Amino acid sequence: MTDAPDSPPSASKPEDTFLATASHEIRTPLNGILGTVSLLLETDLAPAQREYAEAIRLSGARLLELLNNVLDYARLDASAVEMEPESFCPARLGREVIELLSPRAHAAGLDLAARILPTPMPTYIGDTGRIRQILFNLVGNALKFTRQGGVLLDIKALDDGLEFRVIDTGPGIAEADRQRLFDAFHQSSAKDAYKDGGVGLGLAIVKRLTELLGGRVDVTGQLGLGTAFSVFLPLARADMPPTHDLPELGVTVGLIGLPPATTLSASVSLAAASARVVLVDPACGRVPADIDILLIGADVREALVKSFARQKPSLVVLRPEDRGAIARFRSLGCSGWLVRPLRASSVAERIYVVKSGEQAIDEPEAETGAGLVLIADDNPVNALIARRALESAGFAVTVASTGSEAVESATSMNPVLILMDLRMPIMDGFEAMRRIRETGSDVPMIAVSAEINPDIERQALASGANAVAAKPLDAEALRTLALNWTRAQSHEGAA
Repeated sequence: MTDAPDSPPSASKPEDTFLATASHEIRTPLNGILGTVSLLLETDLAPAQREYAEAIRLSGARLLELLNNVLDYARLDASAVEMEPESFCPARLGREVIELLSPRAHAAGLDLAARILPTPMPTYIGDTGRIRQILFNLVGNALKFTRQGGVLLDIKALDDGLEFRVIDTGPGIAEADRQRLFDAFHQSSAKDAYKDGGVGLGLAIVKRLTELLGGRVDVTGQLGLGTAFSVFLPLARADMPPTHDLPELGVTVGLIGLPPATTLSASVSLAAASARVVLVDPACGRVPADIDILLIGADVREALVKSFARQKPSLVVLRPEDRGAIARFRSLGCSGWLVRPLRASSVAERIYVVKSGEQAIDEPEAETGAGLVLIADDNPVNALIARRALESAGFAVTVASTGSEAVESATSMNPVLILMDLRMPIMDGFEAMRRIRETGSDVPMIAVSAEINPDIERQALASGANAVAAKPLDAEALRTLALNWTRAQSHEGAA
């Protein structure tokens, strides 16, 4: 490994250099452990072996979260934080956070969705890196302490800024415990510290960042009834037009058996597309005559799904990991399907197709990859994990262990996707991406790093990355990332 940190050259303070180097050198072997365990869990294991592997995965994930929070908190103390405002779409930012955290939610049996008001949402000027970190910490914290139900991210446009609310169905927080909730190294109760294994830094970071942005954070809720964290940020409107708009569907859509957060999210999206929404009780068995199309939750009993699909054109709503059941739902009469968390544009598009009397096509959501993926990573364990995961999805894979090798391979092999580690010997990932873009290549490039912060993210995007992903990326996350970026370009930028 080289000693150059994944940070801009201007970050030359000894504290910054130490944090960047320690961050990378500690995270790299931990990423290897978590990634290898993710591959191991996809093999045929005896029950006891699977239990041991799951214990390793859980302990490693907790250690990584603790490390991330400690290093983030130390970075806020070690150096002056410079704000870098830019124009952004709050709806897109919220969608990114929800989609990246949805695998964690679904693995825990929780629903996760975003509700955007209004749609289309105006754009604003703000430090998107800091705002994204606030949302990640709040939504991640809600998922951590919620055992059943779900988490909803509310994003509301105000005249003088934005309001974000993260609402969960967890155990709630006693009023006496809320007073110190945002203090460093403090959790809502002693039993939470033992239950979670954390040190109470996530919310302290949220408070620090919110105050740096000139905003305020608050918490409400009751014991047994869940918790709602709200963040207000004073932001100016941007001149950039909204990034998406929705068609006028002019239909009545019945929702049957969708989880609560998804129901709220879908209702707002459908209303924005000029659709009337009706909640249908699954137990009634009959669909009101004025309903045109149904969205049915995948957990509804098969006999009911079949009955409803006979009465009205129906789309089943399922998790990404449940795609294997699509053929079964087709056989029950469903016209198509949608994947949680729902995108407003995808909902409108599928309903429009069904409304026209066609079958909703499945090709854009195919699970099999095609083409060559270039992995640039000097760590052999990380490269092995990525290779095995992507080859199992149908991709051909080649590996470059230095930035200069990555540039050579990118210009000679015509890859469909490049996963670029930012910290490599001879030539780092930033320079490699710049040189690839200088050749005129428009291949999607995903910058991957053990350390992600707003400064690194901005530098990576300026160097030519299409997106930035944080290690560790387990096998399923790698496959999803690659499939998303190699699908039809007509879906790029959909909200």
